[in-house]
Amino acid sequence: MAGSIVVKDENLQGHLGSPDFFDLERYPEIRFASTDIRRSGNELVIDGDLTIKDQTHRVEARGNVSGPAVTLGDVTKIGITLDTVIDRTQFGLNWNAPLPKGGFAVANEVTLTVELALSEG
Repeated sequence: MAGSIVVKDENLQGHLGSPDFFDLERYPEIRFASTDIRRSGNELVIDGDLTIKDQTHRVEARGNVSGPAVTLGDVTKIGITLDTVIDRTQFGLNWNAPLPKGGFAVANEVTLTVELALSEG
């Protein structure tokens, strides 16, 4: 759910949900559907389709696998960390503001990071 994105600044939190950014009222979900998963040792590459604001584009996320590790409660887990860089404007995230000394408040290229802890069961 796009509404699960949390930032510490309440004003920014509200702005991210507005039509300037994610437009949560019209587009409550961000979706990713994988089309291919490749692993070589601890390196993981996942290809798939990312949809934000009804705009879908192919992305490739790269990262690593850690574990398995036994955690509290005797649960075996593996960890996955993935990163991909997207051009946010391709997904309709076009809002920006010029800064007083030049440049803009938000870069067009944004790094998305996903961290997962997976367990059996």
